[in-house]
Amino acid sequence: MLGERFRSLFRAAGELPANGGIVLAAGAARREAAARRFDAAEADRQSSGLRQFFEVLRGQPRMRILDLGGATQANINFITLQGHKLYTEDLLLSLDRLIEQARESRARQALPARVLAEHLNFPAGEFDGILVWDTLEFLEEDMLGPSVARLQAALKPGGTLLSFFHTHAKGETVPVYRYQIRDHQTLHLQPRALRPLPRAFNNRNLERMFANFRSVKFFLARDNLREVIVTR
Repeated sequence: MLGERFRSLFRAAGELPANGGIVLAAGAARREAAARRFDAAEADRQSSGLRQFFEVLRGQPRMRILDLGGATQANINFITLQGHKLYTEDLLLSLDRLIEQARESRARQALPARVLAEHLNFPAGEFDGILVWDTLEFLEEDMLGPSVARLQAALKPGGTLLSFFHTHAKGETVPVYRYQIRDHQTLHLQPRALRPLPRAFNNRNLERMFANFRSVKFFLARDNLREVIVTR
């Protein structure tokens, strides 16, 4: 099931196009263009959450890692050079496509089941680590809980998940980034879209969201991002 979808990850370095090998739907392409005009320049940032994520994996060869931000050559190179296997799914882009299809067919209520069946349908205990980035905070309420449960099931016991959440208020428009790994604690942020936040997140409701995980740890950064590490 996984092999066909992720075959492109093992191309030679440099073969992926600039956007990470993703063919954008029309709506997503417009959002990416808007993000480039938005005052959100590309930048490097230090990430305590990323450092913690890789500390958990340190000394463990041949780990299986899922990246929900889509395929980027930087992440492929960094993770595979550590001796791990990387699998990707651009969950937000896939969701945009499903929403456009549902709008045309008026089948919005079927979206959560389609997201799970088509884009989060992983075997139980498949991954040692999952890089969620800022994907979860843009899911609607009826998709959020089932998606978190599916990701938990996809992690091995002791596996780790890294997720980011803006500290802005509900309804505020924030940039969505493509997160490219420079090293074990440095990310390069490339603006890819603008989105309104469906809800505001604080430590309490994040603890509720991840209540079925063994542990939840927070890192609050200066750039209004709350980094969350959870362990199954």
